[in-house]
Amino acid sequence: MKTKIAVIMPVYNAEGFLRGSLDSILNQEISDIKVICINDKSQDRSLEILKEYEQKDDRVIVLNNEENKGAGKTRNVGLNYVFDNLDVEYISFVDADDKVEPNTFSKTYEEAKKSDADIVNFNFLPSTYWSYKTEANTDPITYEGNCIEAVFDHREFYTFVLCWSKIYKAELLKDLRFSGQKFFEDGSFAYKVLPRAKKMVVIPDVLYYYNIENPESTCGKIDEELRLKSIFKTMKNTMEDWKSLNIYNKYKNRFISHILLYTSMVCPNAFVGSYADKLNECLDIDVNNEDFIKNLPEETQDFISKMTIETTKEEIDYTVDHLVKIIERLRSMSPLYEDFLKKQKK
Repeated sequence: MKTKIAVIMPVYNAEGFLRGSLDSILNQEISDIKVICINDKSQDRSLEILKEYEQKDDRVIVLNNEENKGAGKTRNVGLNYVFDNLDVEYISFVDADDKVEPNTFSKTYEEAKKSDADIVNFNFLPSTYWSYKTEANTDPITYEGNCIEAVFDHREFYTFVLCWSKIYKAELLKDLRFSGQKFFEDGSFAYKVLPRAKKMVVIPDVLYYYNIENPESTCGKIDEELRLKSIFKTMKNTMEDWKSLNIYNKYKNRFISHILLYTSMVCPNAFVGSYADKLNECLDIDVNNEDFIKNLPEETQDFISKMTIETTKEEIDYTVDHLVKIIERLRSMSPLYEDFLKKQKK
């Protein structure tokens, strides 16, 4: 008989939150679950805590990475284990520093079975103030054959690109994995999963508590330049994947508006620059094509303008000339500095 839900949890340096997270899963109203915890080479007591729970509850399965892989690849370890060793109906993800409501999996499982949904998406609350919206809807919404449109229908709401705000029919994820990039691996995963889902039900219930106060969180440690690099990678991978599914042209303009809005929010200081070539390559566009650009929303046009600031030859020449003068000045001062040091030694 199939296990109803397998919960995959990547764990890295979460000793201060791990017990609360595991307890919130193991004390669910629905008991027919498995919790696959993957220790990602933690440097604290996380592995010790995991083994303690594994010994006292046979629903807990502990895996251990030999080297630190990051959250995305660690979730892949869990997915591989599920498909190689278990027979489950649905899969969900919970991070080791977050918590779920006692009825999270009973509510979503019941809805998934009733509606035969590939995905049931629910609301969440952050542990402290968060600048992003966390309430997508007040009434249930059903998407059939167009699940990716949920991302575009709720402009500033990012639950749909989060992996942990859902349960998934297991067969949907059989051949899908996380990219393994250090930032926005949720988004790159969602952009692969949602177009392949036949049906998604979005429920208004707040069932997940997202902790943004963990100092060991890898997301908060990534600087904006690296974030931007990951987002460009996601743009390109998504563009290529959607072309293979013959849906990129259909959603191209909406995806551009969506991904550039997100980029402006998470990379505000690295957002302005000369990224014309990257945008052209990763989104299959021509930023100099005025006929194309003018059909985008004004806000998106403004984003593209900020990301394609050109540095003129005169500005480059001035900068180089200025640096040369500084170097020459430093060289001329070198003998004086050496004489000063000699006098000091005397």
